[in-house]
Amino acid sequence: MRDFLSSGGFAPAFRATVSGDGSPGPIEERIGRRLVRLVDPGSEEGERLLSSGLVELVGPGGEKLGRIRMEEAWRRLIRRLEEQLESRDALDEELLREGLDRLRSHAASAERN
Repeated sequence: MRDFLSSGGFAPAFRATVSGDGSPGPIEERIGRRLVRLVDPGSEEGERLLSSGLVELVGPGGEKLGRIRMEEAWRRLIRRLEEQLESRDALDEELLREGLDRLRSHAASAERN
């Protein structure tokens, strides 16, 4: 929920969509419904926002992940793919494994930085 400022306006809200390979898309800064600007997730400001937990993250399937850090988003997405792999209903095991590899690669490179 957006914070309503005592001055009578909305506080900026940040939102980004995480792709299937774990890459965050542009970070939208909005005030109310109005798009103020887009922040590059790879920029210094974008990385700071994503590591702060201020950005509302949306997963690749449209599921709301909440205001969590990217590291937590990667853990959740990895866990979800691992559960799908363990399921006897896994339709395309090779695609799921490729997705897991990409997500783990993003998470590992973030830990090194």
